[in-house]
Amino acid sequence: MAPPAQSHRSSSPSQPSGKGEVSDLKSQLRQLAGSRAPGVDDSKRDLFKKVISYMTIGVDVSAVFGEMVMCSATSDIVLKKMCYLYVGNYAKVNPDLALLTINFLQRDCKDADPMIRGLALRSLCSLRVANLVEYLVGPLGSGLKDNSSYVRIVAVMGVLKLYHISASTCVDADFPQTLKHLMLNDSDTQVVANCLTALQEIWSAEASTSEEASREREALLSKRLYTTF
Repeated sequence: MAPPAQSHRSSSPSQPSGKGEVSDLKSQLRQLAGSRAPGVDDSKRDLFKKVISYMTIGVDVSAVFGEMVMCSATSDIVLKKMCYLYVGNYAKVNPDLALLTINFLQRDCKDADPMIRGLALRSLCSLRVANLVEYLVGPLGSGLKDNSSYVRIVAVMGVLKLYHISASTCVDADFPQTLKHLMLNDSDTQVVANCLTALQEIWSAEASTSEEASREREALLSKRLYTTF
């Protein structure tokens, strides 16, 4: 009886075999950056999908960081989402890229499109880079005052994320009082609900060390406060 043939794993054609293919991606992305040719966003999408696919299987594609950011200078929401996923992944593990990521997201927090502003702010607050929390304060403050209810909704939960990263930074920026003002005055019910959730968690955590937070928590839970809605 002949011995069974040994199986050999063949690399998937979609999986890069070395730095050469990542380098090719970098070159292709660079060619598309700044281009306004018809269909360029579709081409970018294809390349972005490849980059994200490689990243999810553990291939180091941090070398295309600059090109990904340059190619995301677009109003295409899908491209923005993929780029935020990419930069967020490397900002968490690569300190050298963290500040570049924050600068990029801060810029998009000022975009004319409220959807992009909200997505950028959500991604910024999800980085959880403890030594760079001061860069969250400005965008969060602007987000809480944004004309778009979607951006305000994101900003309120961003304050809660900031509190979990650095409670002192959140309290020092007076964000709990800002949330209280929004809760009592905002016309959007989801903003109000998010404020209630965030404040309940923040003031419950602060109550053990702050008499003011303890009083605020009790007021928050009282029937008198609920009747103001």
